Amino acid sequence: MKTFITGASGYLGQRLAWRLAESGEHVHVLIRNKKAAVHLKHPNIQIFYGDILELESIKEALGDCCYVFHMAALARVWTKNREDFYTVNVDGTKNLIRASKEAKVQKFILTSSTGTIGPSLKSPNDENTPRWASFNNDYEISKYLAEQELLKEVLAGFPGLIVNPSRIFGPGIDSPSSGINRLIAGYLKKRVAIMPTTHHAMGNYGFIDDIVEGHNKAMEKGQIGQKYILGGENKSLGELFQTIQDLTPQRGIMLKFPIWPLKYWSWLELYMGNNFGRSPKITPDFVKRINQNAAFSSGKAIDNLGYRITPFEEAIQTTIQFLMKK
Repeated sequence: MKTFITGASGYLGQRLAWRLAESGEHVHVLIRNKKAAVHLKHPNIQIFYGDILELESIKEALGDCCYVFHMAALARVWTKNREDFYTVNVDGTKNLIRASKEAKVQKFILTSSTGTIGPSLKSPNDENTPRWASFNNDYEISKYLAEQELLKEVLAGFPGLIVNPSRIFGPGIDSPSSGINRLIAGYLKKRVAIMPTTHHAMGNYGFIDDIVEGHNKAMEKGQIGQKYILGGENKSLGELFQTIQDLTPQRGIMLKFPIWPLKYWSWLELYMGNNFGRSPKITPDFVKRINQNAAFSSGKAIDNLGYRITPFEEAIQTTIQFLMKK
């Protein structure tokens, strides 16, 4: 049987395409950028060029595939035209669902984000935690709306389900979505990292190979209409920084920095982006999120899918070793 993947040129999608191809699966991938094909050269991967906003190119790539992983998304916190988030993440999902219905696929897995569930309070969020805070940005809103489109179709009999990865890190290609990798790489290069003084906020850090395997498990065992959080261990920002420092062969220094200058800097960066088209290095949304707890439980995926979590220090060590070789 064949599997179709959108977003296979991305950080997570490329890793999944290779995982499936190496296991003997025949994989169809739809990508826009021909330069990205260099990362997808494998005898079991067939490359199609097109866009999820073009229904005919989806249908051609989908072919006679039985399973669909819809991973393509505009995954960033800023773009000059905010409507792009909704065009790509919502309208693109509608197109994938429409083509998949016509092809009568057996299972459709939508890759969403724990950002749709929102920040946590005293205990980790799970799939049933009601959202209590407003959305931080258009990316989160658009991914939530994409989830709703899928769940609406599920009620009409469509075989879809959702996986919600947390903050992803680990070996893989460079990508805007691999922020933890950039943090580690910057520390390896400069031996200096700036840590906010408000470093007690919790986050959930998922190792990329665990999340890739979680997608595979969702294809095999995931129940239609369900959501599964695919994450890792919950750690404070301070614990993340300390672990990186402890496991780096040549020790550097961590500089604590108050949050208020970051707020002013982020507004300046946003102003420059909105008025001069320069992508901001930091945004007010990002500053807001590093002050919020974002702890999550992958218990449902562990119990129902057989999902496994690599120990945090082992995963960070593997990532450091990978980045040192680049």
